[in-house]
Amino acid sequence: MLSFCLHSLLREYGWQFFRHVAAPHPVRTVKAFLRSGRYDFTGGAIATSNEEPGPTLGGRRSVVGVGFCLKPLNPPCLSGRSNHDCLYFERLMHSGSSNTPDCCRQCAIRGIGIMALKAEAAFYIMTSAKDILLDVFAPALKEGRFVSGLFLLCRYSLRPFTVGLLASDIRGWLFPFERGDCADYKTWLRADRGDKDEQTAFGEQTRKSIRELLDGAAKTPDSGKRFKRQGNILCPEQYQVRAASSWHGAQHDGRS
Repeated sequence: MLSFCLHSLLREYGWQFFRHVAAPHPVRTVKAFLRSGRYDFTGGAIATSNEEPGPTLGGRRSVVGVGFCLKPLNPPCLSGRSNHDCLYFERLMHSGSSNTPDCCRQCAIRGIGIMALKAEAAFYIMTSAKDILLDVFAPALKEGRFVSGLFLLCRYSLRPFTVGLLASDIRGWLFPFERGDCADYKTWLRADRGDKDEQTAFGEQTRKSIRELLDGAAKTPDSGKRFKRQGNILCPEQYQVRAASSWHGAQHDGRS
């Protein structure tokens, strides 16, 4: 952790974290750093919270975040690699087409996103540390945008990420990847810049645990929900499909 912090001082993420989190909230940040040392980052899932019981998972003030490195490589993701984009959720899911691309069918991000949608949680494809700071941690700290979240990320990032969660007062459920993840600062920095050739993966036990958490947080069936992009985050919203009769009526009386 100390090595990560020292390296980060020379990077944009480091001074952005200082500007948005550490400088305005020094005591909270120090406490977060000290509390992060209580967790065992060598095992499986980790649940973090500043207080018990903390906020529950699910609803609009929850976010589910997954690393971009989960995107499939063969066949490759149609949305590209190191970005926040998901063609399936942004365009294909409710397009009326029954032909789901092969890359989407096998994509773990798609499966987790569908569960997040049922829980009415925001969905976030995580890229760089700076974007996570500005999209998740800072808004949570400044305006209470998020109070809980579930995240899949590389084991190397677990403790720094935990510090961010605790400092921004987000109750978190963290699941490390089991294959293909970054093992040291050098490979982490490459991935943080978008250079990640390996596809990460998680095991069956992690899959079951995530499903149990998100199914338990489910609010409604996903049939009446879709994601709408707000900045880099996909947010759930209600939608209605116009019936054929009302469409024809609108056409008949000149309404659009």
